[in-house]
Amino acid sequence: MPANFNPVYGDTKIPQSLVLKSWAKKTWQAGIKESYFSKFMGRDAKSIIHVKEELSRGRGTTINIPLLMPLFGAGVIGDNILEGKEEALVYRDFEVPLNQVRHAVRLEGRFEEQKTQQTMREDARSGLSEWLATYLDLSIFGIATGVTPSFIKNPATDTFPFTLDPPTADRILYAGSATAENAITTSDKFDTSLIGKAKRLARADENTAIRPIRVNGAEHYVMVIDQWQARDLKDDQRWIEAQESANIRGEKNPIFSGAIGMWDGVVIHESNRVPRTATGASNAMVGHALFLGAQAIVFAEGEAPRWVEKNFDYDNKYGVSIGRMFGLKKAQFKFDGTNWTDFGVINVLTSSAED
Repeated sequence: MPANFNPVYGDTKIPQSLVLKSWAKKTWQAGIKESYFSKFMGRDAKSIIHVKEELSRGRGTTINIPLLMPLFGAGVIGDNILEGKEEALVYRDFEVPLNQVRHAVRLEGRFEEQKTQQTMREDARSGLSEWLATYLDLSIFGIATGVTPSFIKNPATDTFPFTLDPPTADRILYAGSATAENAITTSDKFDTSLIGKAKRLARADENTAIRPIRVNGAEHYVMVIDQWQARDLKDDQRWIEAQESANIRGEKNPIFSGAIGMWDGVVIHESNRVPRTATGASNAMVGHALFLGAQAIVFAEGEAPRWVEKNFDYDNKYGVSIGRMFGLKKAQFKFDGTNWTDFGVINVLTSSAED
């Protein structure tokens, strides 16, 4: 024992800094869990939202996602000479940049609140957790559709930290006979025929085909539609008849959780956070439904969440904040070396007329 060792007697307490770090992690996880898209997240290439964690363990602000293109050479037959006819491997790639997102709660004052510190923390945790889940959902919907999230109230002062790429021309489908978003009318409703068209479009080109999610040996895609699109779908007689034998009840895979049904191997989900815009003919409401396959979105994790408490005005006012570094990006590649193609998502635009 060192000669200058001076033991300190008393009860052992967790240092406050460690308590706050643990709390920050729980807050972030709660937000993820409450997010609509949490059931589609995974750390492998079979997930709709692929979580990449390389930057959570080291420095850096960008993850580069490579794609190895298929080989197209004819090879040689018999004893024909192969040397000199080798084919080069071709890679495409896209980058997912990280950014920092923060939010905070500040209480009015001790007299106004008349709450203990622990109550304040629980209220702050609950509020920030709900905010985080909403922020993630609206961000993912925005990134997948190219529509600015609704929490951006004023583009001049509110900033969105991620890239909003519009749907690529080869990954967009319009209802009815419409060939553009501004041509969609209230008659261009969502129905089973659109689900089939989206699936055929996803599989049309074997080189750029959207990969399905495999569940118990079967291949599935996912579609997320708004409540008015769901209303129109439920009026489709073919949908009504199919749901009597759809047989998705009891499936434990997350992609079936909360689904309203299935058509032709496509699991249909409904969300009131699907973007709707007054961009159709005569300002008709347009629903931006999403047809999703594997690795449609990349979620890049940065360093662990950071929780900060702060006192103001001689400790009369109290504030708390949560911050996290992460990145979100729609997966895109230049398959032909020139033009971007959305890797795992098709935008399906239809009427979203209210009742």
